[in-house]
Amino acid sequence: MFINQLQQLSETREGFYYAFDVDADQCFCRVFWADAEARRNYSLYGEAVTFDPTYSTNRYNMIFSPFTGVDHHKKSVTFGASLMFRENDLNFNWIFEKFLDAMGGKEPHCFFTDQCPAMKIAVPAVFKTAAHRLCMWHIMQKVPEKVGPTVAKETDFVSRLNSVVWDCDLEPSDFEERWFGLISEFQMEDNGWLSYMFSIRQRWIPAYYRDIPLGCLLRTTQRSESENSFFKRFENPRGTLVEFWLRFQSAMDQQRYRQKSLDRDSDHSLPQTKTLLRLEIHASTVYTHSLFYDFQQQCVDSLHSCSAGDSSRDATTRFLDVEDSMFRKTYTVALNPTTWDASCSCKLFERKGYICKHIIWILSGKGAKKIPDKYLLSRWTKNTKKMPLYDVNGQLMDDFTASDVSKMHISTAWSEFYSTLTLLKAQPAPKVTELIHLLTTFRQQLQPVSETMTKQQELEMLLGCRSSTELHILPPVESKNKGSGKRLTSKKQQCIAKVQKPKRFCNNCKQMAHHDKRNCPHSSSDHASSHQSADNASEISSPSDVL
Repeated sequence: MFINQLQQLSETREGFYYAFDVDADQCFCRVFWADAEARRNYSLYGEAVTFDPTYSTNRYNMIFSPFTGVDHHKKSVTFGASLMFRENDLNFNWIFEKFLDAMGGKEPHCFFTDQCPAMKIAVPAVFKTAAHRLCMWHIMQKVPEKVGPTVAKETDFVSRLNSVVWDCDLEPSDFEERWFGLISEFQMEDNGWLSYMFSIRQRWIPAYYRDIPLGCLLRTTQRSESENSFFKRFENPRGTLVEFWLRFQSAMDQQRYRQKSLDRDSDHSLPQTKTLLRLEIHASTVYTHSLFYDFQQQCVDSLHSCSAGDSSRDATTRFLDVEDSMFRKTYTVALNPTTWDASCSCKLFERKGYICKHIIWILSGKGAKKIPDKYLLSRWTKNTKKMPLYDVNGQLMDDFTASDVSKMHISTAWSEFYSTLTLLKAQPAPKVTELIHLLTTFRQQLQPVSETMTKQQELEMLLGCRSSTELHILPPVESKNKGSGKRLTSKKQQCIAKVQKPKRFCNNCKQMAHHDKRNCPHSSSDHASSHQSADNASEISSPSDVL
């Protein structure tokens, strides 16, 4: 019925996309889906996508893998989702191909994953133009273990390394100079892991994707992990795929309700400004509240930390140095006074999609009354969701189907019902009896004459579709993936857990320790064997234990 539900949605809702596959034994093994709203969100906010599989969402241990991005409120938004039997490059290839097919072949600028070896093969095989980026957080979490406890705990190496790798303001040459200086200072030239991570620095260091549009919108897979945590609030690890689908729909309804609430707040209110800059006032009318507050901070900083430096010009462009007292650096702004084209060496606009304090300081000084349209990205504006929705063939899609109308009518009916109950509280008992009689009569008119429904019929009524006799797909085989069973722990983790475990009183050695009388290391072998024999005798003599 899970596949039947997807099939019916594709037939009744414009823009709903799904694809599934079976293995050689005709067992269901993988599926991808994205509705019209998810596909529209990707067309608006799909510059950076993060992908991180999660587990224990259904009884078959199939891997749930959503595609996640950042919307115009800087909140996580789901572009599509998939289930797969096993985490390998073949399954990832298939999922990524279906994702691109659903999105009309449009690739993101950056695609973020963890260091999974299977995804290392699959991502470049499918995404030809997208930059494959690795999660910085996962990498930096390994540093203390890789450099050793002495360096990690007794020096400031880790904190200084963090300040180097997380700095988005560094150019590649600056990063390499500071990296080598740090490695040389702490004599870490022979550390193989650090050498390897430096060799793949283009895949995880922000300095190397400063020029990619919105390349610093994401730097980790934390968005995906946050979304996975969000979805798990709705999931049942032992539920069927039908139950999984219903819970997934509930999660998506909550995510989209949150987005619409933020849209309503941004549409019907204006945030308070902190300066008299016309650029800030203009930004308050066009940006969503979440983005406006970031822009507002740039406006405030432009007044407090920017000052004029040297300047030069060529035939069309003026080059103005701006002294930034906050970062103790000098940035160069290139400005065309005729067209208001401006660019800054800090590249904040390229990295995050809004102009920096240095450009704001220059434009305000030149009397600019509003943000130039060229630097007003629609993905951050209030009106971005009001654009018409088109499918991959350029046809206008209408996702407001009969199913949606039915839901709206049912919601109205519930509202009327509760309003009526509220009014009945002040009415005499006969009025309540009259309402009960009316509802009972109406229910009997709607209810079929047949006996009580079977569980299958109840599911069909709940999902709004019937089981198909044309599809012959067997349930998936329960998969065994990393994370789906009991987690194996290392000796180090076992020792840490033992130390953190609360101590208890041992009746043998009379001390507070991590053992008791049965496994006390201070007891003699004879004493231990006698206790073991006594225990065995008591176990045999106890009928309840035998039974």
